[in-house]
Amino acid sequence: MKKLSLVVGRSLLVAGLFVAALPAVQAETMSHDMSQMNMSPSANQYPLNGTVVSIDEAKHQVTLTHDAVTELNWPAMTMPFQVADLSVLNGLKPGQHIMAMFTTKEGESPTIVSLHTM
Repeated sequence: MKKLSLVVGRSLLVAGLFVAALPAVQAETMSHDMSQMNMSPSANQYPLNGTVVSIDEAKHQVTLTHDAVTELNWPAMTMPFQVADLSVLNGLKPGQHIMAMFTTKEGESPTIVSLHTM
């Protein structure tokens, strides 16, 4: 019962962070024309749904296959993300489904600021 309460609590927390679910779209590899992607000059946060492909703690990176990010005109794809805090990688494994918030800033890699497994 305690585990169920924890799962429900996490689900409610995640649901509160994301007001609209992104459509599930089959992900493609990172071979897209990046010139069409909007890289916002401000450090706005965006929601992300995806699946963990690999984790590279040495580089503070997680590679995700993610749904489209409509706010930035990003198609579904597989790409690496920096993590703001290495602790978000603790216990993360390839194949896990995640919901995350990330920031973009011109000239910098997209950076995950929070991540929750599903």
